[in-house]
Amino acid sequence: MAGVPNRLTGWMLGAAVTETLVKESWGKVLTDLQQHVGDEVFNLWLRNTLVVKLDPEFVEVGVPNLVVSDWLKAQFSNQILGSIQRVVGYRPAQIRYSVNGHLFRELRKQEEHARKGSTTSRVREAAPARQVFQFNERYTLDRMILGPGNQLAFNCALEVVRKPGESFNPLFIFGRSGMGKSHLLQGIARDLIDRAPGKEVLYFGAEYFVNQFVGALKKQSVEAFRKRFRSLDVLIMDDVQFFAGKDASQDELLHTLNALEHAGKQVVLAADTHPRNMEGVIEQLTTRFMQGMVAELELPSYQTRLAIIKSKLEGHRHLFPEEVINFLAQKLECNVREIEGYVTRLIAPAGLYGQKVTLQLAQQALQDFLPNRSRMVEMTDIENVVISHYGVSSQNLHSRLRKRPVALARQVCMYLARKLTSYSLKEIGRFFGNKNHTTVVFAVQTVEEKLKKVRNLSDEIEHLKRTLMGPQAAKIPAAKI
Repeated sequence: MAGVPNRLTGWMLGAAVTETLVKESWGKVLTDLQQHVGDEVFNLWLRNTLVVKLDPEFVEVGVPNLVVSDWLKAQFSNQILGSIQRVVGYRPAQIRYSVNGHLFRELRKQEEHARKGSTTSRVREAAPARQVFQFNERYTLDRMILGPGNQLAFNCALEVVRKPGESFNPLFIFGRSGMGKSHLLQGIARDLIDRAPGKEVLYFGAEYFVNQFVGALKKQSVEAFRKRFRSLDVLIMDDVQFFAGKDASQDELLHTLNALEHAGKQVVLAADTHPRNMEGVIEQLTTRFMQGMVAELELPSYQTRLAIIKSKLEGHRHLFPEEVINFLAQKLECNVREIEGYVTRLIAPAGLYGQKVTLQLAQQALQDFLPNRSRMVEMTDIENVVISHYGVSSQNLHSRLRKRPVALARQVCMYLARKLTSYSLKEIGRFFGNKNHTTVVFAVQTVEEKLKKVRNLSDEIEHLKRTLMGPQAAKIPAAKI
């Protein structure tokens, strides 16, 4: 019996040595992978992994979440097996990925640290003077509800914030309307501005770029235009699909992107479709879009919808029983903007009367909502699409300037805000330069009168509405004064 402990101790030491050797081997495998796939891909997908089991029959790789698991399974299994063969001399017959609790917690800590950044300058005045668009105060990276549908794009956004000009350049994010593209883009812009206030970071819509370029051609000031956009440290552009069919503007954008890349500057782009599926866009440009990283925003999963709804109910949570919240998460299989729009509809009467929302009320409201699928539109969204279209700045829009282009843009903003949001006249007036409610009434009436006489304005309004609400948007109803 005396020898038993020694045999047991020897077995335990042998197991420990084996485990140590496996970990050392995995470290060498990771080093080999980094050399083959590059630093950017390695840091995003492979650095935060560990080996659970490794032998000629089977290798199990620990990962932080299902998104990484699915991506490695689809994209990197052969590379991982190849690296194992080069390092340890054999190629396992099978490979499996499992979510590891320790890696999950560590990744969340890293994300939280990166998302917090500087939290003291989240106000509009923090942006440089050249920032012509207004940020939505809710569109910050730390307020992004994460799930399988947006984790990849979010991780890429964090890499861009950490290493602008180095990681994923350009970063191209695509997804249907209402998926959170503007949220991600504005979140990236905010964090970059906070981290380096002296850098020129410009967020804008593609229509703004096109209109500025056309204006420069007419005024023979193309060099000033080029100097403005090619001297940026970070260019962040939404709605890239707007370039379709505009050959001269596409050529100018291509040269702008090349100039920024050669200078080591960061580019982030977004559109409603994958670059390869963009119609009316030259091949050189779509190829340029895909030279960096392309990430899709997909419909939120059930768990993500649940988190979105609970986040939206902040301050009203006591009025929504758990069964109602679960019902909403199950039924609202739509995009983020639509989910928030529906929940906002329920919050208004519940908050007004202080009564709990019953399952029956939620079901009835849902029947009215689903056929129309009305989307929630923020006044900052309206302002930014109007700025893109008319080429005025946010500063002028909120000022007392009465020059025709500024006055018209301001009136159109108020008109669309009255049509597409549930904000009161007073709230709309306060948002657009502290105007009183009578100014809003006058603006709506003025636009309506012009719509009867000016065909071009009618086309412009429909274009702006489609940009805000999607291509299936119906005609604007009569004004509610």
